[in-house]
Formats: sequence, structure tokens, C-alpha cells
Amino acid sequence: MSAVINVQTALRPISCYQCGTVFGVESGFYSDRLNDKGRFFCPNGHGQHFVGKTEAERLQEQLAKERSRVAFYKRESESQKRSRAAIKGQLTKTRNRIANGVCPCCNRSFADLQRHMSTKHPDYAVGE
Repeated sequence: MSAVINVQTALRPISCYQCGTVFGVESGFYSDRLNDKGRFFCPNGHGQHFVGKTEAERLQEQLAKERSRVAFYKRESESQKRSRAAIKGQLTKTRNRIANGVCPCCNRSFADLQRHMSTKHPDYAVGE
């Protein structure tokens, strides 16, 4: 007595780079070779393997680039914050000197300027 077994499998067509023979390989085998770049043979014995980057490798590279870009902008943001704080400090220092009657150009002190600033603009030296 003989038994008949029917097996269905999905094949992926591949064309041999050397002889041009089209042959089919099982989908799991195809994806394994695509990922591990392992060697396989066409029916005529020509060895071959997949070249290039896999989708996972391309996505990893893209992720690395994006992380690098985010890190760059984060560093730039921190630098801008420090720069803004330094400029604000210098501005406050200059405003206080003017309010105390010191000329910002020649660093001379003028009593009239100090009196004018304290009577007419009392809130000028107050930090913002």
C-alpha cells in the first residue's frame, strides 16, 4: 500500500547571476540567506550569496543617524542656553553700572547721571 502525501510550500524565484537559470527556494531559506549573507547554489552548481544591506541594517543605520542628529541638536540647545545666560548677565551688569551713574563707553562716573537714573528711572536697573 502506498501513501500519498501532499506538501505545499511557498517558493521565492531566484535567477542565477552566472547562468541565468531561474529556480525557486523556500521562503524561510530565502529570508535566512538574505539576513546572514550565507552562500547557496543554483541547480547548475554556481555558488552565490546576497550582497547589500538588509532592511534591518538600513534601519539600524538610519536610527544611528537620527540619534546622532538628536544629540547634536541637544548639545546646540545647551550651548545656546549658556550663551543666552552669559549675554543676559552682561546686559544686567551694564544696566546696573548705568543706573549707578557710570558711563558705559568711558567708564567715568557722573553724579548727575546717577541722580537722574535714580529719580526719573528708578526701575531701570531692576533685572528683567
